[in-house]
Amino acid sequence: MGQSLVSKNGGAPAVENKRTYDVTVEREGRWWVFEIPELDTAGQARNLAEVSDEARGIISAWEHVDIDSIDVSVTVTSAEDAQAEWQKAEAELAAAQARVGERKRSIVVTLRSKGLTADDTGRVLGISKQRVFQIEKDKSDAS
Repeated sequence: MGQSLVSKNGGAPAVENKRTYDVTVEREGRWWVFEIPELDTAGQARNLAEVSDEARGIISAWEHVDIDSIDVSVTVTSAEDAQAEWQKAEAELAAAQARVGERKRSIVVTLRSKGLTADDTGRVLGISKQRVFQIEKDKSDAS
């Protein structure tokens, strides 16, 4: 399944009874081609940012309703692989950051257990004594 985005109506006042239409979009050459399955129609936009407004304009014309009464849920169908890879990279980054944080906490705890003051520990590691205290606090919170 692709990434889903719900459009904003440019800061216009909220309209009661807004209706949301599903819109699917994929890149074809230089254009983003989108479909509005409910209306069995399509359109195109130069960039992804324009898809919501273009789709809302088409829906407004077809349904004879005010454009501000329309929301669209845009799903990019041709980007699933890229989105999955991005999410995997984000998860790997979070795991790496957690490992680094634990390693740093371990180093601070080791130095402090050898009797170094927070100020001395900070000077050894090139961080402030406040950061040393923060790292120690994070360690006690994690326990």
